[in-house]
Amino acid sequence: MEEERLNDKKTIQTLEDKIELLEKRSRATAVEIRNTPRIYQQNNRPESKTDLCDIVKILAKAVNCSLQESDIRDVYRILSKHETSRPIILDLNSVIKKEALLNAIKEFNLNKGKGEKLNTSHLNLPGTSKPIYVSEALTHKTQKLFFVAREFAKEYNFTYCWTSRGVIYLRKDEKQPYVRVDHEKELQSLKNSISK
Repeated sequence: MEEERLNDKKTIQTLEDKIELLEKRSRATAVEIRNTPRIYQQNNRPESKTDLCDIVKILAKAVNCSLQESDIRDVYRILSKHETSRPIILDLNSVIKKEALLNAIKEFNLNKGKGEKLNTSHLNLPGTSKPIYVSEALTHKTQKLFFVAREFAKEYNFTYCWTSRGVIYLRKDEKQPYVRVDHEKELQSLKNSISK
């Protein structure tokens, strides 16, 4: 029975890993845009996909990234605790276009002060200026792991913690090699090696 239980556990883990891989592939061309307030036009009409496309195009123009409406496969908001600024998911037609947008945003924010980095004023959005965060659209499991990895990085003085193509990486400093983090067990192994 114990052997059967272990085999079942391995099978479940294999299936979970396959599902995670499929989810990552389905999000390979998507980015998440956080902290953009919802737009209501005349007569209190709800925000439409056209409104969201306009936000995305203005954002791309602000960071000097060429983005046409034909580059957008889909754009929508996801559920969030904060009803007024639910994150926008932007699904592009290619990974190349997604990476070009993320690189343009990184370049735009580089060497800028806190208030000058990408914010709602760059998008001509109403209200007080708020920072806008754009990142890869991660799966729920990867989001949780990324949170744990960032906490680990703070606790153990790792300078870098980032994602690339849905994978989490850690790096102590410029001179050290990076470490890929697929499961919490990698973080546990790192903890053990640091403790020695």
